[in-house]
Amino acid sequence: MKRIVDVWRAGGLKSLWFKGLAKTVYRRAVLVEHPLDTPPPSVTPSVSVEIGLLNERDVDEYLRFRPDASAADFRLRLQQGHVCFAARHDARVVSAAWIATGRVWIDYLTCEIELARDEAYLYESFTAPGFRGNNIPALRGAYEARHFRDAGYRRLVAVIMPENKPGLRHAEKAGWNAFGVMGYVKLGPWRWNFCRVDPKSRPPGETADPART
Repeated sequence: MKRIVDVWRAGGLKSLWFKGLAKTVYRRAVLVEHPLDTPPPSVTPSVSVEIGLLNERDVDEYLRFRPDASAADFRLRLQQGHVCFAARHDARVVSAAWIATGRVWIDYLTCEIELARDEAYLYESFTAPGFRGNNIPALRGAYEARHFRDAGYRRLVAVIMPENKPGLRHAEKAGWNAFGVMGYVKLGPWRWNFCRVDPKSRPPGETADPART
């Protein structure tokens, strides 16, 4: 009952309705993209942080930051080629996100997609509660964008729940744009996946059209 009241207060009846459907027959998420053909917006955080990539030696530090994570998953992601960008304040991780290429699993939608060769998928972006509202994710995102742009990628993609209004606002502030909706309808053993995108953009996994870029 407490969870229901919290959802109601955060997003109202519509949010409660869709969260209920998400646990049963229907899920959808907003597709957002970060084009890498232009420099990311200039950001100045309110606290001093250092941005860098984590490696296997940082597993204990990451688990202190995310106690809900596991060392096995952390190492497996690195072995699969995923990279983890982290922001440190006073030598401890306060914000981090993972980015993957190739075939990626979208946990919330319980599906796997094949990305195009020029795009990467960002997931599990998280900032410690005491450091939110300081522009740290936006600064970290600028480093992520620069890293992949220099490596020849053309865009980053991610999914955000429509009810996560703060997440959508922060993404827009960091240079991300909503470009579609992806999800599924499930009835018993039957499942229908859907992906609808803006005509000016392209679905994840589709090669860029040179005539359109």
